[in-house]
Amino acid sequence: MTHNPSLGNTTMNLATTRAIERSSGHLYTFVSGDERLGPFPGATAICRLQDSLGGNDGLLTWAAGLALDHVGQNFWRLLPEVKATEWEGVRTEALAAKDGPRNLGTAVHTAVDQFNKGMPPTLFPDGVAAHVAQYGAALYQRRIEILASERYAVNTAIGFGGTYDSIVEIDGERGPLDVKTGKEKPSMRLQLTGLSMCDWHAEAGMEAERMPEFDDVGFILLLRPDGYELVRHEITKADRDHFVHLVGTYHKIREWAAAFAPTALREVA
Repeated sequence: MTHNPSLGNTTMNLATTRAIERSSGHLYTFVSGDERLGPFPGATAICRLQDSLGGNDGLLTWAAGLALDHVGQNFWRLLPEVKATEWEGVRTEALAAKDGPRNLGTAVHTAVDQFNKGMPPTLFPDGVAAHVAQYGAALYQRRIEILASERYAVNTAIGFGGTYDSIVEIDGERGPLDVKTGKEKPSMRLQLTGLSMCDWHAEAGMEAERMPEFDDVGFILLLRPDGYELVRHEITKADRDHFVHLVGTYHKIREWAAAFAPTALREVA
C-alpha cells in the first residue's frame, strides 16, 4: 500500500483545473478544463440493479407497514382528526413516519461529516445524538483514523461515480467506510467495491485529486442508538468484475431507453 501523508490534512482549493459535479438526481460529471465526462450514474444506482433481484415487494411492504404502524399506534390520538374529516393531516403524518428512517440516515450522515471535519455540530434532530455518540465511541474504541470525509468520486474509464462517507485506516488497512443506520445488505459490499475503484475525488466545488491507493478492504459501520457494529469486507477481483458488469448493464439499459420507439399500434375509439 502506498501512503499519502497529505491525504488527511490537504488544504482544499477552489476548483480551477478539475472538478466533480453532482446533479440533484445524483449523476456525476467530471470536469477537466473544457472537457466534461459524464454524466455518470452513482454507485448506489448501480447497486439497485443487484437489489432488484430480490424484488421490490419487500421494500414496498416495509414502507407501507411503517405508515400503517404509525397510524395504528396513534389511532386514538388521530381519531378526532379523522372524525373531523381532516384525513389529509393523518395521511401527511403517516407518510412522514414512512420517511423517518431515510431522514434519520441523512441527518446522521450530516452530523458524522461535521464530526469528521472538526466542525461545530448543528442541533441534532430527535434520535440523531444517540447514533452520533456511538459513532464517536467506534472511532475511539476501534482507533479509526479518518483520512477524508464526504467527497464525490468518479471512475471516468468505466463510467460511474459516487459519494463516499469517509476514507479510513483501521489496523493498518486503508479503504472506504460507509455509515449505515439500517440493516446490512449484500449490495453494500458492491457499493464499497465501486467506491474503491474510483480514480478521482473532491469536495463539491473544490479541486479534484487522485484517489489514494487502497488495500483490498472496505468497511461498513452499522450504528444503533445503543451500540455499533464494524463490518470488514474483503474486496476481491470477482467483486470488481461483477461491479463493472453491472455498470455496463446499466449503460445498456439507458441506451435502449433513450432510443426507445413505441412499436405497438393502438386504436382509439
